Amino acid sequence: MKNFNWGTGIFVFYTIFAAILFFAVYRSTQHDHSLVVENYYEEDIRYQNRFDQIQNSRSLEAGLVIQLNGEEKTISLDFPKEKEGISGEILLYRANNKKLDQHIPIILNEENKMIIPTDKILTGYWKMEVEWEMEGKSYFDKKVIKIPSA
Repeated sequence: MKNFNWGTGIFVFYTIFAAILFFAVYRSTQHDHSLVVENYYEEDIRYQNRFDQIQNSRSLEAGLVIQLNGEEKTISLDFPKEKEGISGEILLYRANNKKLDQHIPIILNEENKMIIPTDKILTGYWKMEVEWEMEGKSYFDKKVIKIPSA
């Protein structure tokens, strides 16, 4: 302890500072910094089309109803009952990891309903985007859902 003076203190401080800085740089290189959407420019161009789809969805009297049923561990999508020929795709979007995103085709039962089981979906917050078509018109609905833990 006799040799601990101002010079030694400054050396220890800068050594610890440099070690923390190198560690922070190393950790930042381990994180995926990719864009949320691969083709962001094309997505921006399609914005008007998406806006029209949202307006079409809002203009429906009885539009799409998305409900999470925690007891049955399902997500139910209720499409307009009086309409036929509904097709499209569902995107389950995980903001923190695009590798977990799921594209699910719309397959309806006789009541124009689709049930998605949540037992194989990771718990946490998901953004559900439903792009669907009915009678030649395109529609878009989205909802943030939280899949509860078992």
